[in-house]
Amino acid sequence: MRILTLADTKALANMELVLDALEPVYADMANGAAGNIPRADLLAPHADCPEAFHAFKTMSGSVPRYGTTALRLNSDVVHWPGMGDQVRRVKIPAAAGDRWVGLVLLFDMGTGEPRAIFPDGYVQRMRVGAAGGLSSKYLANKDASTLAVLGSGWQAGAQVLAHCAVRPITAVRVWSPSRENRERFARELSVEARAHVQAVDEPQAAVADADIVACATNALAHVFQADWLQPGMHLTNVRMQELPPEVYARSDRVFVHSAEGQPQHHFVGDEGAALPELQAGWFHPAYRDFDLASVPTLADLIAGKATGRQSTDEITSFVNNIGLGTQFAAVGAKMLEKAQAEGIGHELPLDWFLQDVHP
Repeated sequence: MRILTLADTKALANMELVLDALEPVYADMANGAAGNIPRADLLAPHADCPEAFHAFKTMSGSVPRYGTTALRLNSDVVHWPGMGDQVRRVKIPAAAGDRWVGLVLLFDMGTGEPRAIFPDGYVQRMRVGAAGGLSSKYLANKDASTLAVLGSGWQAGAQVLAHCAVRPITAVRVWSPSRENRERFARELSVEARAHVQAVDEPQAAVADADIVACATNALAHVFQADWLQPGMHLTNVRMQELPPEVYARSDRVFVHSAEGQPQHHFVGDEGAALPELQAGWFHPAYRDFDLASVPTLADLIAGKATGRQSTDEITSFVNNIGLGTQFAAVGAKMLEKAQAEGIGHELPLDWFLQDVHP
């Protein structure tokens, strides 16, 4: 039983490993050879902060290809502050040392035994970026060289890494509301991605003539406008509502991450129904007519069960509407394989985690 620290996962889960781990597993999902249990959120009012909730999130998935099942869970304190004209979902670092809590547990499908436990944060970032990158590998024009990024936070960086790995990106333009944040992001990602990353002062300046647009924010409202669309553009996001319904309507081809449009929400008490992420997010009236079950998935695209881009002028969109536990099983399995080969992590006695009474 191996324990990996957050630093261990950062050393192990580079973008190449994550892309290589995920791509065949998406095809497996489309062919019924891998399984996923959708995300479920249990929200309860916070005892000490009236504007916050405790949010307990779980998702899981099995990948027979790698003999691994994963459970991903988060124990968060969340609130929804207004920032300018946007409402955002913000996780409060309420754990010791001003930190957050998220874990992944890996299990052996042959014996049922636990194989590893590690923090989810770095893998979470990379698997979201990789999904957007794989959408561009299969949908963006092959000569796409200009990437626009709307957002300068944790998720935005992985979008740059993934897109630079799948397309010959020579220029990245980033915009976010904070000048300080976007300029810091440009400096850091220029080094990390080995690309020319430029901070710009307006979102329109970022997306003008861009081949690929990656929205990567925690906003619960649109960050891209339909009149910014241009022929040949490919768009990705980390939240469905970052793009307005008009963008999806005007796209020649739209793919979703999952036919399950939103998490299963469960509440303690009656206050949860009024949460901003429900009213302005997954259940916003503008998206109620968006029939996710009728839209092909990224897995369908990778498996060749759905048709991708057919001309250089088509506008294509990938809706990363919800995460998959299968992603953590796939990436976790390859990461553990590498950790064992390189002696990374800490081994604990397996007996500590087994029992001799029938559960």
